[in-house]
Amino acid sequence: MELKEVAPDIFCLKVSLDLSEDSVNLYILRGKVPTLIDSGTKSPQVYEVIQDALKELEISRLEQVLLTHWHVDHAGGAESLRKDGAKIYIGKRDYNEWVEFCNGNSFKVFEEFAGKVWGVPEEQLATIIQSNKWLLKYTELPEEVVKLDIGAVLPAGNGTLKAIYTPGHTSGHFSYYEENQGLLFSGDFLLPDVVPYPGAWLENGKVVSGLPSYLLALNRVEFLGARQYFPAHGKARTSPAVRCSELRSQIMRQAEYHKRQGTVYEASLELSRGRFNPVASFVQMHYVFGWNSIKPSAPVQELVG
Repeated sequence: MELKEVAPDIFCLKVSLDLSEDSVNLYILRGKVPTLIDSGTKSPQVYEVIQDALKELEISRLEQVLLTHWHVDHAGGAESLRKDGAKIYIGKRDYNEWVEFCNGNSFKVFEEFAGKVWGVPEEQLATIIQSNKWLLKYTELPEEVVKLDIGAVLPAGNGTLKAIYTPGHTSGHFSYYEENQGLLFSGDFLLPDVVPYPGAWLENGKVVSGLPSYLLALNRVEFLGARQYFPAHGKARTSPAVRCSELRSQIMRQAEYHKRQGTVYEASLELSRGRFNPVASFVQMHYVFGWNSIKPSAPVQELVG
């Protein structure tokens, strides 16, 4: 178990995973309202690590779990913790995405869209869908959740956390902000080493990229006043505003460099030198779709459309 105090009564619990992401950072806030940020996957091993950490911190009962987003490495284990008495919080839009994933509807939408619009050949498309369906064993939809509103303020630990709407990676991604100390629990919104891949979702019956939303969220968070961010993957860093600026610049350079020729699938193969991998190609196609959805030379407020 890798448990480290990163701020007074705030602990980072690094949990190993049997996924393409080999680990995820969960955050425990000790105090009047014991709180966990993200749950890891649905796994007896992950559940045991969380219980061991709570015991070491002398937390007898976890009051709540705040989920940054619905992906299995962040939310899959939430139901087990709910059964122990913890309230589960998640953004409304992300809860809806989670439901669609668990009931299989998201696979049907992706199959039709990726085949017709992205130009993914039938054989490769089937492989991608199968690799995503494999993730179902790592998640379980909680029987009861509290759906968060944008800007909701929750007691957590010995203070409060504000739900900051940071879409892009998913449609309803939330980061959580501890204003007194200027701490941002950023989930997959701000990562120190990579650009988070943009999601894609249905908007008024049309599949859209999350990249324009992500760029606008970067602009908002840059001026939030946070002094440090705690990501779900990688080490905590200072200067979230600087990282927001770096990510925005990197994305715009990528979009400028990207050649908007051929299908999204063909462009993704260029990124991987012609090699297809169901996981890597899935991610790369989301990047390409995102680059196609923005105007590289436009001001941030004009990026959508």
